[in-house]
Amino acid sequence: MKSVALVTWKGYPKLFDGDKLLIEPFRKRGFVPIAIPWDKKDIDWTDFDIVILRSCWDYHTRLKEFYSWIDQCIEKKVNLWNPPEIIRWNTDKSYLFNLQKIGIPIMPTLLCTKDSIDETRNNAILAGWKNIIIKPIHGASSYKTFRINTAEFTTSNPTLSNLFSNENILIQPFMEEIITEGEYSFIFINKEYSHAILKVPQKNEFRSQREFGGKEIAVNPSQSLISQSQKVLENIYSPLLYARVDGLNIRGQFQLMELELTEPYLFFEKKGNSEEKFVNSAINLSGNSTL
Repeated sequence: MKSVALVTWKGYPKLFDGDKLLIEPFRKRGFVPIAIPWDKKDIDWTDFDIVILRSCWDYHTRLKEFYSWIDQCIEKKVNLWNPPEIIRWNTDKSYLFNLQKIGIPIMPTLLCTKDSIDETRNNAILAGWKNIIIKPIHGASSYKTFRINTAEFTTSNPTLSNLFSNENILIQPFMEEIITEGEYSFIFINKEYSHAILKVPQKNEFRSQREFGGKEIAVNPSQSLISQSQKVLENIYSPLLYARVDGLNIRGQFQLMELELTEPYLFFEKKGNSEEKFVNSAINLSGNSTL
């Protein structure tokens, strides 16, 4: 019997919430689904017919180890999804600038190095950014993400000193739409639109994740917003089992905040039969279909 590894992390080795819905559809298709942390020792990942990243949510804190694991998957030709080359590209948020260069509307974003703090602050002030969001170039789930007044973005700020001890950072303007409407997550399976979630932060908070009190609401966005989010994926010339396109509705224009191709939560529980579509696509894309 064939098997599929659903890759998790040692902090929560079991499948998380909606991902549990994948178990039965895989079994019906003749696969044994097994949840395994990505760094579990003595695992031969080539033993699995399909390997799918689901909740390896500590990768950004152990990036060198994670990249080493990805490289081993490439070397051993593990049937990994999304494709390992895409995962490596997507774990560095500078991909936003790649997408911007080919015409994708992204949130206004500046790359800041340890030596360019003053220049970056001045550019932000000239752009009219009164408040900014700071995030590391490698990160997930609002890891080390802060909101501060632009004038506080100085070399003497201890928070910045801590961030720059490891890597460069990105800064973006704080957008009121995060509070007034919320952040959209458009979920795609095999590059086809499946469903959408609106993530709304709690009062006096800008981060919309559950751990910060945010709410996740299934919504039916306009066809215009769906089409705009779809265009982001049209520029990714690789098969994709899954994608989550996160961004804001700015007066009818979708502005990309992040393109999640590594380990995004896909909210299967919010859309009936989306788990079935995911499983069928996983089997077909991986070359394991017997249909």
